[in-house]
Amino acid sequence: MAKKPKTEADKPKADKLENWASKPDSDIYVKCEDMYPTLLKGYQNREEADEAIEEYWSIFNASPDDNQIYVGNSKCYLPVVRDAIVARSKRALKQLFPSKYKHVEAVGSDGQNPQPQLALLEHYIRKTKLRSIVRSVLMAGDVTGQWNVYVDWQKTSRNVSNMVKRNPIVADVEGAELEIEDVTEEVDEMEDEEVIEEGPDVVDFATEDFIVVPPTCTNLDKADISCLKLRMSKDQIKGLIDDGIFVLDEESDIGAWVADRKGKEKVVPDKKRTSDAGIKTEGTLKYALIYWAQAYMKPDKDKPKCLMDIYFAGDKDIIGIVKAPAWGQKRSVISAPVDRVAGSFNGISKIEGVKRLQWNLNDFWNMGQDSAMYSLLPVVMTDPEKNPNYAMMVFGLAAVWPVDPKSTQFQSFPALWKDAAGMCENIKQQIHQSLDVNEMMMGAMPKGRKNSAAMGAQQQEQSVAVIDHAERFEDEILNPLMERFFEYDAQYRDEELTVVSQGDIGIKASMQKIPRQQWGERYFFQWTGTAFTMNLNRMQQQIAFMNVLRGIPPQQLNGRRLDITPILENMCENVFGAELAGRVLIDDRNKYSVPPQIEDEMLLNGIMVEVHEGDDDAQHIQQHQQSGQQSGDPTGLIRTHIQNHMKAMEIKRQKAMPPPPPQGQPGVPGGAGPGVPGTPRPGAQPAPQRPVQQPPGSQPQAGPVG
Repeated sequence: MAKKPKTEADKPKADKLENWASKPDSDIYVKCEDMYPTLLKGYQNREEADEAIEEYWSIFNASPDDNQIYVGNSKCYLPVVRDAIVARSKRALKQLFPSKYKHVEAVGSDGQNPQPQLALLEHYIRKTKLRSIVRSVLMAGDVTGQWNVYVDWQKTSRNVSNMVKRNPIVADVEGAELEIEDVTEEVDEMEDEEVIEEGPDVVDFATEDFIVVPPTCTNLDKADISCLKLRMSKDQIKGLIDDGIFVLDEESDIGAWVADRKGKEKVVPDKKRTSDAGIKTEGTLKYALIYWAQAYMKPDKDKPKCLMDIYFAGDKDIIGIVKAPAWGQKRSVISAPVDRVAGSFNGISKIEGVKRLQWNLNDFWNMGQDSAMYSLLPVVMTDPEKNPNYAMMVFGLAAVWPVDPKSTQFQSFPALWKDAAGMCENIKQQIHQSLDVNEMMMGAMPKGRKNSAAMGAQQQEQSVAVIDHAERFEDEILNPLMERFFEYDAQYRDEELTVVSQGDIGIKASMQKIPRQQWGERYFFQWTGTAFTMNLNRMQQQIAFMNVLRGIPPQQLNGRRLDITPILENMCENVFGAELAGRVLIDDRNKYSVPPQIEDEMLLNGIMVEVHEGDDDAQHIQQHQQSGQQSGDPTGLIRTHIQNHMKAMEIKRQKAMPPPPPQGQPGVPGGAGPGVPGTPRPGAQPAPQRPVQQPPGSQPQAGPVG
């Protein structure tokens, strides 16, 4: 991992970063020197776990290793564990990201709907490609037993070139900084512009690179020390030196300094994963191994305890001691076990319980493949004394053997591959059962005949394990991650940001400018993936109960008033999504009448404007006609808008007329109103019409002749 943690270097230059690494006589420097042996001991204590993780990754990547007992001609590896883990990740990912535009909900301290904040988080979710990151985190969590993400704020700049039209300069005024432009002519000129892109950065890292002291601490915020290995290139080291985070001798050669601090690592996780993908790293991966520790310490005696970032490049080699930049004083790492183990920060891999089953499965399968190969080759038994020319029996197909047929027999190897296939199938089922997957999750239909009730029960049992897995990931990773997004945005973002806002029900999706957040605003963010999926399963009960509410007479409500609008809004958004629901249920209270002069300006700039019910259509039509005559209506939007005003006038005229007599309507529960026979009640599910049963002994009707 080569990402650098952000520091207070992003603040204005007037606030100089204080680095205690340049103060060897300070108390905090002495305490940090005593910290390094503890970190080394922590990484030594997890060497056995790291070796086990390498075995787990070999099983996941279907790579044979020394754990295979059978050595024969066949070298197959059945990826049963890998397929099960991928199926678990896909199902959990679908639960976590069921909708495309709505992933988070929030409750604010002021009681208002924090729609701009939610739109901002949705923007960051798309920008960071969080879905792709979550996929790899889920799979790595099942392999290693731990979910790990590192969240940071990234700020980059780039220069872009634009072609602009300008009036050419024809002369300069002597003695003054004035230029005379030719207003009758335009020329194209290239203009360079600096574009700054900033936002959160989410990185998943290897479990082997992270330790917690003490390892028995189950809450990362309460740990004494947390440490992560950073493998940083020469350019990254120079950038941190310029920011004041690292302190090195001015005469040091950065290239030689990096080469001397590569570290003695048995296995580099990033390098190993790259090798698993078939890419070699020789000559292209040059880095310095930096130990980045975080601990709550007092930088000075007269200062309160705060979160400190300490950087070690080796024994007695502290290159940085700075205060953690985050205002919230939370660690930059979010880590949690897949299955919590009491008294341990790290969890246990899902593969640990099935690794020996996978090894036995490979051995039995390879034995069966060798047996199948031998069973296809017949064995000819002959007497060499009676057939001295038995060597002539080795011929091609349809050969004639000049031997005594009575002294020659054909034999074959036993078909052991059939027994091996049955044993492998039993082991495969046990692996699937241990990993909470079934045939339907693997994309295959269950064997045997199953009725609809059995299939529904199986699907319900399958969803229990998947939802439980996804809910834990929401609580441990996604909810804290959304809080970091909001806090980092309030701290680091300086400019307004334009994002896509879905809005409430009845408001169309639009582009909204989000100003800088105020740090005093507090919100509770919650990921809505599993809740969204469970709401879809409850919609049928909601529809049925809504009909029950509509059938209750008003006198039985005991002074209460029934309003089913929230139910309709919730169901409409769950079924059609946030964007389409705004065009299905339209709330005119969220629309505002715009003066015709402003509408003209928007129409001339190519922005389509809707007609509001509160508009004075006659006044708007008169103003738009004048604007269209003056401008020529180059886009044609003014003419279209005038036609919409005329349609609105006709609709208002029809509404002012008395309503026609009722012609019948769908049945209402409780007999509260007239209905048309055969018409389904509101909320009923469509179903095919059942055929009428004929009385016993009746003759079937004859079909059409010819």
